[in-house]
Amino acid sequence: MILFGLFLFASGAFLSAFFSGSETGFYRASRFRVVLSALDGDRIAKRLLWLINNPSLFVATTLIGNNVANYLTSLAIVLLARSVSSSNILEMVAPVLMSPLLFVYGELMPKNLFYQAPNRLLRFVGPLFLCFSVLFAPAVAVLWALSKVLEKVMGQAPDRVRQTLARKELGQLLEEGMEVGLLQPAQRQLNDSFAAFASTRVGQVCTPIGRAHLLPENTTGAEVIRLGRRKQLPDIAVYRDNQRNITGYVRTIDALLGKDDQQPLTGLLPLSSICSDELVAEALLQMQAKRQTLVKVVNRNDKIVGLLSIDQLTDPLLQGRMDSLRR
Repeated sequence: MILFGLFLFASGAFLSAFFSGSETGFYRASRFRVVLSALDGDRIAKRLLWLINNPSLFVATTLIGNNVANYLTSLAIVLLARSVSSSNILEMVAPVLMSPLLFVYGELMPKNLFYQAPNRLLRFVGPLFLCFSVLFAPAVAVLWALSKVLEKVMGQAPDRVRQTLARKELGQLLEEGMEVGLLQPAQRQLNDSFAAFASTRVGQVCTPIGRAHLLPENTTGAEVIRLGRRKQLPDIAVYRDNQRNITGYVRTIDALLGKDDQQPLTGLLPLSSICSDELVAEALLQMQAKRQTLVKVVNRNDKIVGLLSIDQLTDPLLQGRMDSLRR
């Protein structure tokens, strides 16, 4: 009975240290390094990357593992206490006496080790963790389904949490780059500015259509130059019949380089639409992909509510030392 109790206690302490350390390593590990290892063909890294991309499954596995570890250690302590003495007092005192030992070697020490070297240790324990994830799959599936139900009931969307974690991971990656001399402080500043501004809605940034400076289709290059100089506008939208019917836009630089600024405008640039609920980051990617410097912002009913220029998206990012990069 004593040997069996010692075996259960050692197994429980090992599982407690294993899952506690793995959980710390999971939150501490650099996703960037795991992705690189997965791209190199590392099978274990590919499985770990899948777990990182599905955090609810990882959390469910560690939760079940820690509960199994706690049950085994509790059972082992009770069995050992009964083997030594039949006193009920010893059964009550033994868990209290063993708690410091379990805390140091089953919680504190493995967490500190994984905190110091998360990627290396997570890669080392990865195969065993994957085995436990398969072993606990039925119970994990139940907990995963329960978490999805709670998300729908509580209306808790995980996208914002993922964005926050992604920003922290990117910030950690940039800090490592600065420490080894690969990145400059200006690049870190650009990341911080983008992280703070990227989640803003386009409708909060754009110029309302009632305050936008527009020109009719039959306008001349001279009028474009005059308005562009007076209002410091690199791009000017053009409308037909009424200001809600915007057909395109013209660049002030094109009018300046034109041969005859007294002739009506020709060759208008197309004007794409972006929903006012889009995030600034998504709008910036769309405009860069289409090589457009001006777009119209529409609401959910597809009615135009404003205009958005590329400068309104980039100027908040170019601050301090990067101010000279403004258009």
